[in-house]
Amino acid sequence: MMLTKLTLWNKVMHIYEWKSQYDVGLQLIDVEHKNLIACINKLIIAQNLDQHIVLKLADEVIAYAEFHFLSEENIMYLTQYPELASHAEVHKKLIEQLREHRKDLSKSVHCLQDFVTFLVRWFIEHTQTVDPEVAKHVLNYKSLPNSPEYMIQKIAKEHYES
Repeated sequence: MMLTKLTLWNKVMHIYEWKSQYDVGLQLIDVEHKNLIACINKLIIAQNLDQHIVLKLADEVIAYAEFHFLSEENIMYLTQYPELASHAEVHKKLIEQLREHRKDLSKSVHCLQDFVTFLVRWFIEHTQTVDPEVAKHVLNYKSLPNSPEYMIQKIAKEHYES
């Protein structure tokens, strides 16, 4: 997943490149995952800038993760995903952990590598184990024509097949 190395106070941080192995099989989710990686990369690129900027970009990563989780959970809700509650709890715990890492980051920008490493490891594990099950469910969900879930499923299939 590494593409470019950047040095952070004698530590090496990497720009992350999207790999097809991170595709979960549902374009609506994959696009948002790619955007999350872009937010993380923006944070890494700015690592040697003023601490205020680094903190604002860390806030952006957290805010985008919250948006993505809401979007993903809405898709699960509309398609009656049976594991929605437990999946949403996993999302909630990650946001709590990111906020804790953000507190550390506000004390010392030297904690940036811990913040990024934690999030990327979580992301890779989650997208390769949990999210593909959501995608499979959404793509196989039988919905009534013209219902909201039907439209979500139709959009998801059209984007994925194109």
